[in-house]
Amino acid sequence: MDSKLRKETIEQFVNANGYAIAKAQGNTAAANASGLSRPTIYEILQKYPQQPKRTVPQCVKDFDNTEGAKLFLAKNRNRIKTWKKSYRLGLRCWLIVGRKDPISWTVEDYRKLWMYEKFIDSVTKRVRDTVVFSLRLWMKALGKHDLLQLEEFATRGLKRPKSRKSWCLEDANLTSLIKATKHHNLLLIEEIGVKSGGRISSILGIRPLDCNFEKNIISMFEEKVQEYRERILDAGCMARVKRYIEDYQIAPDKHLFPSYSTVRKALKSVAKEANVPQLASMRGATHIFKHTFVTQGAFHDLSMESISEQTGTNPNTIRDFYMGIKEKKLRHELLGEKLDVLPYHEWVKTFEVLWSQQYNSIPIQRKTKEAPQPTTQTAKKRNINWTAIKRLTENPSTPEPLRKYWLGRLGEA
Repeated sequence: MDSKLRKETIEQFVNANGYAIAKAQGNTAAANASGLSRPTIYEILQKYPQQPKRTVPQCVKDFDNTEGAKLFLAKNRNRIKTWKKSYRLGLRCWLIVGRKDPISWTVEDYRKLWMYEKFIDSVTKRVRDTVVFSLRLWMKALGKHDLLQLEEFATRGLKRPKSRKSWCLEDANLTSLIKATKHHNLLLIEEIGVKSGGRISSILGIRPLDCNFEKNIISMFEEKVQEYRERILDAGCMARVKRYIEDYQIAPDKHLFPSYSTVRKALKSVAKEANVPQLASMRGATHIFKHTFVTQGAFHDLSMESISEQTGTNPNTIRDFYMGIKEKKLRHELLGEKLDVLPYHEWVKTFEVLWSQQYNSIPIQRKTKEAPQPTTQTAKKRNINWTAIKRLTENPSTPEPLRKYWLGRLGEA
């Protein structure tokens, strides 16, 4: 099959009754009904003049006819959004246990499914959480509530560990990252993220009118809780934000920073140059600044209440997911080793000179609007249809000034 015409595209067209609509009302109506473009409709009809027949394997038909499958559909089809994925996994489980009707699956059958090697996560060495959800959904639908109480079929502890959230930027990582950053906007995103603990979505939404330079406060909109949070920042950071607004002439109601995809791509490139491989390989790289604030703040004796207030995160969530283990602090408390920990505000000041020097060293990279270059079509001299001009001059209804102009041009030609 042509790579430009995917199987999902054809199914979308068929499910929208596209063939019947195209035959009765035309390709435009079929395009509107299916949500596909007209060129795609033309390509489908050219390659498949007749509607392709979907052949259902016999094993799927046999599974659909089982009592367990019918009961599952009756209870979940109109109630669970992800019922299709769970139903397909039920089909796979039905084949694993030897095509045994799901309604008669026993404890041993479920144990066999729980131990099936292709359902095991390579990191946790346990059943994947998506599989657990589907299997427990089948248990509920089939009335196996007694099995849900067993510890071996529980959901607790089966999810993939939050290893990404326990890592933060150490002092050396942060220093090298700052030095490698060559754009003002990314430099400020890094600084605001490390000092405020805000999510990247709230940082990218900052506008000049959200900045209070008298009180050194930036109001950031948190999409997760759908409300504004006031973040207190130091005077040096706020001075750079104010300078950035002036340097790049940003209107009060416009966003300070570019889109998420632009920032993420730039951050990964900078992390690679700064030799921070963990950050360069992370899928949610931009979220690391929040973890850095929480972990570094806790290490430098910032209270849990202050961290929670600044980030807008529940203290229990912070303890469970965002608290990176600091070996030096543990060795100090457990073994009595010497530990010199600066208060948080003093730790922030140690980077102030570096932030300022790096901002001053980057030239202003303001975009200039260039005049559009003439294309080959517009630059080429237009050919005049003299036959049409002759008809225009012979037409009695043509205005006299227009007729005189083109008669003169005809004489020159």
